[in-house]
Amino acid sequence: MVISRDVEEIVLKLSSDKARTREEGIKLLNTWLEGERSIGFCKYLGKNTAELIPDEIPQSETWPFFTNMLIQCTSLEISSSKRPKLIFAKTLRVVVQRAEDDNFSGKPLPLLPVVKNLFNHIWEVVKNVTSFQSEYGIVLRHLLAVRDYRFHMRKDIYCKLVKKYMKLVEDSWGGKNDNQYHPKEEVFRCILTLHALLENPPGDFPHNLREDIVKRFVKIFCFIRDEGKISRKLIECINTFFIKDGPNLDCESLEIHNAVQQFVFRYWLTTHDRALKDVLILYARLQLNITRGATDGSILVHQLLDIVYKELDQSYISNANVPRWVFSFSFPLFFSLLL
Repeated sequence: MVISRDVEEIVLKLSSDKARTREEGIKLLNTWLEGERSIGFCKYLGKNTAELIPDEIPQSETWPFFTNMLIQCTSLEISSSKRPKLIFAKTLRVVVQRAEDDNFSGKPLPLLPVVKNLFNHIWEVVKNVTSFQSEYGIVLRHLLAVRDYRFHMRKDIYCKLVKKYMKLVEDSWGGKNDNQYHPKEEVFRCILTLHALLENPPGDFPHNLREDIVKRFVKIFCFIRDEGKISRKLIECINTFFIKDGPNLDCESLEIHNAVQQFVFRYWLTTHDRALKDVLILYARLQLNITRGATDGSILVHQLLDIVYKELDQSYISNANVPRWVFSFSFPLFFSLLL
């Protein structure tokens, strides 16, 4: 059974001027967010959150209040410590996830009163604290997936986040800034966040951001050599960018193609990864739609025709050894090229 005194004890510690006491508050909060008693605690906050009226300042026993409190605690931890403790980032991530859980939230969009502040905080942390990027990436992906949340993100914050995550991906492959090894899972999570950003813009892509995205993709694919889930996800990022902003790209899409064509055409013919084959076919279709009528578009058509011819030649040589799914994609693309 959760009572007000339990919540007040956590709030008192989190609002302390002393770093050690705030850390004790974080640990105490985590004891309520884990295990069996987390259900009662989360429902208690959810019930109080559901009773909030629009534009009301959230009281201390609600999800928005705890989110704001954790934002303040994390900011103080970062400013006062050379090596901020990861527990602060993890706790904020857990609170956001619990608040948004339908079993506990108590109402739709429980974090709406603080979501703008939360986006601003995410940017300030992501740009400065490398060790927090993974946890905050999860929070960012979660918020971006909610339409009513992402439209509260300022456009300049969105642009900065896109540029930051593209640079993180580029640096992880190009070895810039440091000599540290970047684990593949860490790189993949970074690309997941980049994909979420490209898939969920708070509006149209600003012109200067569009140019930067194109340049970054070109640089990133200077380092991509092997197939796998990372390279597949990067092609998905390009496809998503084309879907969201393709009509505004025109010949800029061919700048990306010049960088990715070696990878695309190599693995189009050799990959056994059906998911990769899917995204490569979609990439070709999107490029054809974007460059239709463009001066240099005919070059792309001839390249794609050539690769389809080679695939058909391969199928003739190997006969029954070629999976049937290959042709289910290749033949529609082949006929679209001839139209």
